[in-house]
Amino acid sequence: MQDKRINAGYEIIRSFPVGDTEFVLGRNVYAPSQFVTWECSNGNNYFWGHYFSDYNPAMADLFDRAETEICTQRSLAGYSKEEKTEKKTKIRREREER
Repeated sequence: MQDKRINAGYEIIRSFPVGDTEFVLGRNVYAPSQFVTWECSNGNNYFWGHYFSDYNPAMADLFDRAETEICTQRSLAGYSKEEKTEKKTKIRREREER
C-alpha cells in the first residue's frame, strides 16, 4: 500500500503522470474549496493550483490539464531539452494570459 500524499492539507486522491510532469487532484473536506488540481514535479513540488468546491469540475480540470500537457509535449517532439523548456515556458505564459 502506498503512503498517503498530503499537500497544504489536501490528500492527493488522483494522479496522472505526463512525461516529467504530474497532475494531481487533492481533497480537503474541511476547506471551503474541497478540491484542488496541481501540477507537480519531483513528487513533492506542487504549483499552479486550481481550486473547486465540487468534484466533477475538479476532475474535468485534471483531465484537461493532463491532455493539454500531452499535446504540448507532442508539439515539442524533436527539440533539445533546453529548447523544450523555453518553448514550454512560453506556451504556459500564453495560456495564463487568456
